[in-house]
Amino acid sequence: MEFDFQKKKTYTAHWNNFSSKPRKFKPLSVFFKKFKNSIYNFLGFKLSVRLIRNQSQKDEAYSSYVVDLNVKKYRNELLLEQILLFLESSNLKLNKFDIESYIDEFEDVFMKSPIKEQGSGFGYNEGVFFYTILKIINPTVVIESGVMKGFTTYLIDAATNENCRIYCYDINLENNLFNSKKATYLNTDITKNVPSMHNEKVVALWDDHTSQIDRLKFSLMHNIEYNFFDDDLSSLNIHSDGWPPIPTISMLKDLDNGKINDQDFKWISRNREGIVYLKNINDTKIVKDIFFHKTFPQLFPITGYKNHSQCSLVINYHSDLK
Repeated sequence: MEFDFQKKKTYTAHWNNFSSKPRKFKPLSVFFKKFKNSIYNFLGFKLSVRLIRNQSQKDEAYSSYVVDLNVKKYRNELLLEQILLFLESSNLKLNKFDIESYIDEFEDVFMKSPIKEQGSGFGYNEGVFFYTILKIINPTVVIESGVMKGFTTYLIDAATNENCRIYCYDINLENNLFNSKKATYLNTDITKNVPSMHNEKVVALWDDHTSQIDRLKFSLMHNIEYNFFDDDLSSLNIHSDGWPPIPTISMLKDLDNGKINDQDFKWISRNREGIVYLKNINDTKIVKDIFFHKTFPQLFPITGYKNHSQCSLVINYHSDLK
């Protein structure tokens, strides 16, 4: 696994990283790069230019939403059913009345979010599941790998108690718009600076477009029982992602179950050819260490909002589960 801190991307050996087509030569970008390097060499500081998207372009959930209290109550009852159904085969202790209160809480938390533009990552649908499950687990440590604007950091901050420690990792923190007082921000990959997790109840959110088999290995090595894997796409819908975390957990399970063979396959995403090198993935049996794996359901019929991404909850086998 390699990290390109200039392009702010991760590169792995499991796929071609859309590198089959050579990049067009762009004289202006080359000139600007040389100019920035000259500034750094002569003055000792880096020059950075950011194009900030207009934050007035709010997500639709902030401009189109349920107002009627009876309808809202009915919606939350349906969300409660979905969450209970989703978690019924997990090892989590479920209290219907507590979960109902968490769903009610989320409405207020979501509407007060300092980040209203959620073009990437979680939206309302993923947020209500993520927030509620975090409340159920009640972790003492949360790891967030991939911060972007900080919307999920905001949800983690709101869902955890004051003693919870949050570690936010990203190779590019320039887009962050929310800072949690409970969080430690690290402008690096978690493998370069592993936090202390001994005797802690740890939850990890992997939303960094890095190979999910690598993240699963890290999780198992450090006994992280509860994990959220965003962009957990299968071979059927991998083409929808502009920079997929190959192989995903869903792809690993498809390989292990024989639903896809071990031959390389291709797909097109935004007119770029992607190739997965399945023969390089020789440790698919690692999924046997997963106790629970399920992707968040589509909630449009209940909320009126389309899912922003495909996130899954992965619970690894713990000593008392084997």
